[in-house]
Amino acid sequence: MNSPTTLSTQPLPLHKDEGNDEKCVQNFYHWLNLHQVWGKLPADAKDAIAQSSHYLQVAPQTLIYQEGQTPTGVYLLKSGTVEIFQSSPIGQLLIRYRNPGDLFGYTLIANGVEGTYQTSAIALTQSEICFLPKAAFHQLIVAYPAIQQVIHSRLAEDLQEYTTRIAWSQVRIQCLQSYIQPVPHQTHIIGSSKATQKLTEQINQAAKNLQPVIFQAQPGTGKTFVAGLIHTRSELASQPFAELDCSDLPRAEDGRLNTDALFGRVGQQQGIVELIERGTILLDNVHVLSEGDRSRLIHYLKTGFILPNHGIVGKVNLVKKPPQLIQSGVRLILASPHKLELPDINTITIKLFPLPQRKADIADFAHHFLEQFCREQNRPLLQLDQSDLRRLISYDYPGNIGELAEILHRAVMMTPSGHSTIPEQALWSVQSTKNAFRLDLLTHVPWLRQIFLSRWYPEAIWWVMMAVFVPVTVLGFLGPQPRDSSVTLNLFWAWWWPGYLFLFVFVGRLWCAVCPFMIAGEWMRRISLWLFPRQQLTWNHQWLNRWGGWVVFSGFVAIYLWEKLWDLPHHAYLSAWLLLTITAGAVICSVIYERRLWCRHLCPIGGMNGMFAKLSMMELRSVQQMCGSQCNTFGCYKGTGPTLITFAGALPEEGQATGGCPLYSHPAQLQDNRDCMLCMTCLKGCPNRSAQLNWRFPASDLLDNHKGFWAEAALLLLLLGGVFMHHGDRILAWLGWGEVPVDADHLLISIPIALVLLSIPAALTYITHAIARCFDSEQPDYLTVIYAYLPLTLAANLTHYIPAAMTEAGQILPVLAQTLGYSSAGLPTLTWSWDVAQFLQGITLLSALVFSPYPLWRITGRSLFSNIPHLLLMLSFTVLFFQLMI
Repeated sequence: MNSPTTLSTQPLPLHKDEGNDEKCVQNFYHWLNLHQVWGKLPADAKDAIAQSSHYLQVAPQTLIYQEGQTPTGVYLLKSGTVEIFQSSPIGQLLIRYRNPGDLFGYTLIANGVEGTYQTSAIALTQSEICFLPKAAFHQLIVAYPAIQQVIHSRLAEDLQEYTTRIAWSQVRIQCLQSYIQPVPHQTHIIGSSKATQKLTEQINQAAKNLQPVIFQAQPGTGKTFVAGLIHTRSELASQPFAELDCSDLPRAEDGRLNTDALFGRVGQQQGIVELIERGTILLDNVHVLSEGDRSRLIHYLKTGFILPNHGIVGKVNLVKKPPQLIQSGVRLILASPHKLELPDINTITIKLFPLPQRKADIADFAHHFLEQFCREQNRPLLQLDQSDLRRLISYDYPGNIGELAEILHRAVMMTPSGHSTIPEQALWSVQSTKNAFRLDLLTHVPWLRQIFLSRWYPEAIWWVMMAVFVPVTVLGFLGPQPRDSSVTLNLFWAWWWPGYLFLFVFVGRLWCAVCPFMIAGEWMRRISLWLFPRQQLTWNHQWLNRWGGWVVFSGFVAIYLWEKLWDLPHHAYLSAWLLLTITAGAVICSVIYERRLWCRHLCPIGGMNGMFAKLSMMELRSVQQMCGSQCNTFGCYKGTGPTLITFAGALPEEGQATGGCPLYSHPAQLQDNRDCMLCMTCLKGCPNRSAQLNWRFPASDLLDNHKGFWAEAALLLLLLGGVFMHHGDRILAWLGWGEVPVDADHLLISIPIALVLLSIPAALTYITHAIARCFDSEQPDYLTVIYAYLPLTLAANLTHYIPAAMTEAGQILPVLAQTLGYSSAGLPTLTWSWDVAQFLQGITLLSALVFSPYPLWRITGRSLFSNIPHLLLMLSFTVLFFQLMI
């Protein structure tokens, strides 16, 4: 007998000619003597077997021989366990186990037939095997007929068992074909998010043992893939992997689930747990099973024995029979969208997060699916541009990963040949709810992106603005003072105010990006930092968020009183002082504090801009999910250096160095337009093209989840009251107080009167809301509802300035000439009559009246009938403004 040999994990002929070891021979001879079958052989026959054999030590999981190999000898198992198995369409099928004293791998040699193995053999435990080469085996059976008799008796038993087992395997294959799932070819989880990293750890943990696994997972989260990955990494990898969806089981007439496919039925059908024998089964939607069926699952997990169904489903079983237990070695993975409890069972619970919680992995999933589908269609790999990726990341995916795969499969099929990038039309079904009824102008008007990324925006406009603002302000002090000969008054009251108010509806707070007050502050900051390098002060955000709005409100009250009592629209130097005062505030804050504190929190004009910008049809936003999943620098908020851009179609100007948002706003966190002035700093610095310039429904900021605050609501009411103050003389005349003076010479009387006029809307709206709540107690609070008056407030203020725009703005050239001391004779003008101005005023007021009920209905969430008090007040305001201004 040969000396001990350790086998390789590769299938080998397993014999080596080495010197006989007498001790091994004697040990084996002694073992043969003690065996109940081999011990009956004559002593010389046993001695001949011992002398002719090769003694081998085999490590666990060593493949001894495999299908297709030519036999070189026979094997006699001295100790350990060997599994004989056969490959099949459903995986590795167990034929039988070989225990000590069993022969295996001898059928062809014993029958004298040439051929190859139809099965494979693997050692399951540490084993000792005696190998008889083919030639030695034939010599032994010729010399010792008793050996041949033993082998023939064993052969008959094995052939009978093999035939029975193969027949059973054919039944298994036929019954299991609809349940067997292919195992994953890839060996890793797609993605790099924290959820993916945790999932990888849990899969590795589950693969180390055969404990039951519980998936808490929504449909489409990749349950089959993850279960298959656990299976392939476990010791059951060579066995079948199957899936059964419990929600697909048929129901009986009484509505109960027929679980025969799962547990089997006595005398009629084998269940999947019995048919698999060894392997892994994923049971999906286990929560639909009855308590009784779940108890049987728990019984199997505890004991390893299946309790098959008895009787007829829906009928009472009158014959009491003891349960027939069927043993199985199947590992169960149970999946449900809800939390499952298995009392007294040691399980591994894995939560498969839905795709909306794995936004960071969507880009990796998309690339994987595109590779797969393009390969299937034998076409070059298609790319996603950044706008398409942004759409994919912003979508909510009710169908999770499965829905993403279907979306991209359809997109690949819809993309014409010759295209290298998936067109937007192919992703027609992908639409974030936040982007509903929105059109990204940067995507659909590509040249806009190039303009906003240019170094000329907005700083080239700054030079133009300052070239106008500085001389116009100086001329307000030095030039003529009457309105018909002062370019300062013409530009400020006939051009800026009406044009500014009109543009709010279209471009929101864009003026703040090119505002001369801000430009002066920014230039003075740069000069001061150049002369005295230092770290500027940071903002006290807590104080500013609480009190900044009231500073703005107070500033606007002061401006209104100044305007009314000192008649600013007709005194050029006073209007110039107003411009200079606001500029001084911007310069002082810019020199002391970082970024643009004045613009965001303290500027009266900026406060009005931010409020009216809520009505704009344009917004700058970024995809919150994309910023959260693809960006870890937040350079748009904090500032960033130059960033290398690698995505397809990137422009050279993208990824610029920026100082961060001047207003300390993150575009992904913007709730409305109040804190965005369209400076495009975020667009310039974003490395993922997340920013969107959306064209949208007017007043969208007010319609969903709007959050107001009292200082802004007070400013809204103040601006509406400003219309009453502008026309206070007529109101006083209606009341019979037309002779009461309201000017700077009578401050003790004039200031209270002006403040009362400014307070009229606050009093009327508060009383109206109290009445509305009397009729409908579920009306929202006053602070919420008051924003429904914002469109009317803007329209009323614009209506006030329309006559100046129609009758004075077109005289800018003659007025400029007179301001500079030249004759205005012969210079062209473009003006309209009072009739045109009044027509436009009427259209403006009626438009606001028609538009206001919809925001009111959306803001309150109540029926229009419940909002009748507010609707009547809006109508009354409109009628009153007609009387005052038209």
